[in-house]
Amino acid sequence: MAALHITTINAASDTFEIQVFDEKVKILPPYRLTSGKQYRLQVVSSDNQTRSAQWFIAGNLGRITTGEAPILTAVFAGEGSLICRVDGTEQRAKLSVVPATKIIDSGGGKLESPIAVAITLPKSALATEQQIGIEIVTPPGLPPAAQQFVRVIRISPERLVLKRSAQITFRFGTDANPQIYFWESFGKRWVPLRGSVNANESSVTASINHFGIYTLMAPVPKNMKRTDRLQIQNIKLSPRVFFAPDMHRLTITYQLNAPNATQAFVTMDIFDLRGRRIRRLLADTQRYIGANIAQWDGLTDDGRLVRNGRYLLVIGARTTSQHAMQRKLIVVFK
Repeated sequence: MAALHITTINAASDTFEIQVFDEKVKILPPYRLTSGKQYRLQVVSSDNQTRSAQWFIAGNLGRITTGEAPILTAVFAGEGSLICRVDGTEQRAKLSVVPATKIIDSGGGKLESPIAVAITLPKSALATEQQIGIEIVTPPGLPPAAQQFVRVIRISPERLVLKRSAQITFRFGTDANPQIYFWESFGKRWVPLRGSVNANESSVTASINHFGIYTLMAPVPKNMKRTDRLQIQNIKLSPRVFFAPDMHRLTITYQLNAPNATQAFVTMDIFDLRGRRIRRLLADTQRYIGANIAQWDGLTDDGRLVRNGRYLLVIGARTTSQHAMQRKLIVVFK
């Protein structure tokens, strides 16, 4: 690949070249790096000798660790400069950090990011082709008491509500007892989302029907006391009155509880007061016992924005031997 030649700020008799490697492959400027990925840095002089250097980043984009081979870890999306100084001579190269992205259509697909987070969309989850992105973001709020952030990420398009549930998977390395949380922006709070932990793969997976900001936290809160039958508990809406649905999303949180099961199949429908179903959010979809979450974008099944008024949220759950159902009134005010 072609070498990078940049005009020096402080002239010197020995010019040098900045080199950035993605594993063993040298990448060309302007440098476009992926959030969460690591890149090796190197300086080569005009006589083709590797030189020692000081490295800096202008802009809150990432961090550089020095050693035998300096490593740049891309973190937050944005634009800045990569700065290199050798014997008083300084060079700068344009630098941008972008989300890991993939175009996925109605046929479904999977995006795996270098942040050790993956999103898997089944067939028909998307109505149209979308560019899906995953990136590291600054936490928008403090963690709940006794919780600690492991990783905070944004899945975009952030306002997207899926037609079928997707799977979000975090790998967590050595962190013990992790749990996934979602940032509910209207209430400005972290909402827990029950997932399945795979100890062999050190991962946790949960089902979601919407994108946005998610995090992995540890430790997990104490397990709730099991009931003697399948129950749907603690249904809460945020905001309580669903105003301006063209701008906001209604967040629906609830808990599933059961004496023995670890999973239940959930159907979530919204009806008008004449008993006509206007939107199916979940259709016999697998959810884990514990805290769960869904969102509604204020649209009907055929894509129309609902009118002002009162609507009925109906949540049904089933296991192999039991059924449960709960209702909640939704007030829409545009």
